[in-house]
Amino acid sequence: MQYKSSVVDDIDKLLWKKAVELAARDKQPRCCTVNYAPGYVVRGSQLKNAIYGCKVAFVMFFGKTCPYCQMFDPIFRQVGERYKDLANFVKADIEEFYQLAASLGVMGTPATVAFVDGRPVELAPGFMTAPQFRSFVEGVLRYVGCR
Repeated sequence: MQYKSSVVDDIDKLLWKKAVELAARDKQPRCCTVNYAPGYVVRGSQLKNAIYGCKVAFVMFFGKTCPYCQMFDPIFRQVGERYKDLANFVKADIEEFYQLAASLGVMGTPATVAFVDGRPVELAPGFMTAPQFRSFVEGVLRYVGCR
């Protein structure tokens, strides 16, 4: 009988440990309160909502006729899908947000700007491969602590 009691005690200890781990995971700070679908094209005040809706937001400035933007779009969406619970990944038309883009130092498209707490922290100009963009995203998330 003691053998069964010992096994039950071990199982109880494991279950308790797992319950504590799950409870701790729920207490981790949420990085987003307003999520947009990765690659969503924002209009007007939606850009402000996307930037302030998450602790981290990645905004890809694009041009409608830009071939590199069209090539980067699936990469942006794919990486965005992977990290959508940690950050917003939205696109902004350079023509609509020209003044903001110019003030951020965007000189061509595509250009991706990382925002943390609503402030721009990093600008990645031009086309990036999937590993390059994933590395860029992970670096910003690691810096912020939303990984």
